[in-house]
Amino acid sequence: MAEEMTPACVATLAAVARVPIDAATPARVARTLAPQLARFAAPDISMPFETEPSTFVVVQQRELDR
Repeated sequence: MAEEMTPACVATLAAVARVPIDAATPARVARTLAPQLARFAAPDISMPFETEPSTFVVVQQRELDR
């Protein structure tokens, strides 16, 4: 999918979504998104899980104590 993220693709997506962009934006967006899309295309993707906020755990415990 990273090879699909070209400035032309970004410009097309913006046009379809009716988002006005200037001439320099598609190239900048394509350069920014290509590494992230390459990471998702990798066969062994690893994504860190977020831990629950401590406040959520406290509220959950209060609910269980009722």
